Amino acid sequence: MSLEMFISALVDGVALGFIFLMLSLGLSIIFGLMRIVNFAHGSLFTLGAYIGYEIASRTNNIIYGILVSLLSIGVIGAFIEKYFLKYRKDPLIQVIVTIGLMIIFDRLAWIKWGDITYIWTPQWLEGSLRIGSIIIYSYRVFIIIVGLIVSAGTYYLFTKTRFGLFVRAGIDDREMIQAFGSNIERLFTITFAIGSMLAGLAGFLLVPWQGVYPLIGTNYLLYAFAIVVIGGLGSIEGTIIASLLIGIIQQLCAYYAPYLTEISVFIVMFIILYLRPQGLFGKVIA
Repeated sequence: MSLEMFISALVDGVALGFIFLMLSLGLSIIFGLMRIVNFAHGSLFTLGAYIGYEIASRTNNIIYGILVSLLSIGVIGAFIEKYFLKYRKDPLIQVIVTIGLMIIFDRLAWIKWGDITYIWTPQWLEGSLRIGSIIIYSYRVFIIIVGLIVSAGTYYLFTKTRFGLFVRAGIDDREMIQAFGSNIERLFTITFAIGSMLAGLAGFLLVPWQGVYPLIGTNYLLYAFAIVVIGGLGSIEGTIIASLLIGIIQQLCAYYAPYLTEISVFIVMFIILYLRPQGLFGKVIA
């Protein structure tokens, strides 16, 4: 348990935490602001990874992969909300619809790309940084930088802008928002698209690290749901803290106790819920 190994694990944990954060933020936004439990969110993560991989590997440009992944998954998300969820307000119907979409998307991904793990890394991010005897992979630093920018932008958009104010207010009083001249249904479609874009971006950013395979989104969706619960349902601040916490814990387990890696997130979830049933930043429901 050298200090160098611990710091490397910590950096990897922060990077993984930002992957979790982008995926979980999208889930938290869609559920917390729109009250939609979107089981297809993990499939959008997978599709974003595949689409980004195809573009980036063909153009040898990670920026193109990021942009195309964002735009394409945003369009798919807007289409899902507008044509499959908007007029189906019953939560049970929404759950069934999104589970059906999840199965369809995962099957289509399997048909198109097969049961193979695809991985691609831009050459300029293949190396590592050395600080004394500490080795930090360049791509982990890149993920952290992108994660900081995206999470800060998302937090600002939904907590400090007129758009975010209207979306949050529209949850409780649609008539009031419409009286101000805003189309609340359009705002919700945009919100769902933004949440989907975050999932697609998270999926693509994971490709150079862990690759992409048909069921990767389903696996990560379970982590995302646990993180949203740990942070507190609908709390953006809680999702940020919980994502980074789980990323660090999972990577520390990967370095020092590999047999606990996959279950560590759920162990933390049970402990948090036992001590604080509403989650870290959740509100107590009377």
